[in-house]
Amino acid sequence: MEIKELINKFEENFRQYYKLLHNLGEGNFSYLPTESSWDIRELLEMLADLEDEIIDFRLKKILEEEHPYLPKIRLERIKQNRLYRNFTLNEIVNHILQQRKSFLQMLYVLPHEQWERTGVHEDEGHIPFREFIRRMVMKDQEILKSLSEKLGVHKN
Repeated sequence: MEIKELINKFEENFRQYYKLLHNLGEGNFSYLPTESSWDIRELLEMLADLEDEIIDFRLKKILEEEHPYLPKIRLERIKQNRLYRNFTLNEIVNHILQQRKSFLQMLYVLPHEQWERTGVHEDEGHIPFREFIRRMVMKDQEILKSLSEKLGVHKN
């Protein structure tokens, strides 16, 4: 995918996250199915934790360091730490949306050569920043689908 297309897809995903989550962040639970409320909270907590791991500790590291080592993401470790478990749903949603918005703004102005910088993945070796963004965009599609289903929102 070209850089412009990646940014457009990242922005499209951000808009979908915003559309799904901004009402939750405002405390509007009237349409939230009660049987899935906890599932949604757990999903959002995990998403917030993963975004910190991916954006702050991996992607930004690639931009700041020469070929930084990137260990595999270990979901069990992230689940154990669960930084956002004591946050309100409003705080979690606001964090996710703000993290995405800030990162998107950075992508808009990121020089082309930065997209080619690499991190050294524990299993896969050198992977360009661009590829990490592509993977993030694709994974977002799965997460957005799951959130939509849990919230009872169906795409037309």
